[in-house]
Amino acid sequence: MKRFVSALIVAAALVATATGIPATASAAPRTAPVVAEQVGVAAPSSLDAGGIRVTTPAAPQGIGIAATPTISPSVSTQSVPPGGTYTCSYGYFCAQVWAGSAWKVFFLYNCRIYDLFNWTGTGYWRNNQSSGAPNPYLLGSQGIPIHFLAKSPSSGSVDWDPVYSISPCY
Repeated sequence: MKRFVSALIVAAALVATATGIPATASAAPRTAPVVAEQVGVAAPSSLDAGGIRVTTPAAPQGIGIAATPTISPSVSTQSVPPGGTYTCSYGYFCAQVWAGSAWKVFFLYNCRIYDLFNWTGTGYWRNNQSSGAPNPYLLGSQGIPIHFLAKSPSSGSVDWDPVYSISPCY
């Protein structure tokens, strides 16, 4: 069954890539549209060949955190204060989620499905994978893609509330 579901997800990704039409899991979208916009200041970094230096936005207003955002399997993370910077290295998909007093940045590299826990509110993503990598996508509660994101290099904002998993290049 798991192979069948994975095959369906890959097929949907291929259709969306070939047609250029974003796919949704249902007729009624579960999220606000993912906006392909510049996230903070993004310029080539002198710290990492091919890396993108990203400046985090201001802290969200009125957002409390009940539990720390996590991901499975685990990946490298970095805590970055509002207005701070981090480098999204070449080959990585980087995701930002508010963690109460700072942005928690997750650095995803492997092509697989990552399960998200306690990711809430508006966050951001930066796709700095190789140009040949498939489109990243976000999955809802049923494991079905709800948004296909732009190929690298790209960035945008996202409502993490309905997102249960990420696949940077599955």
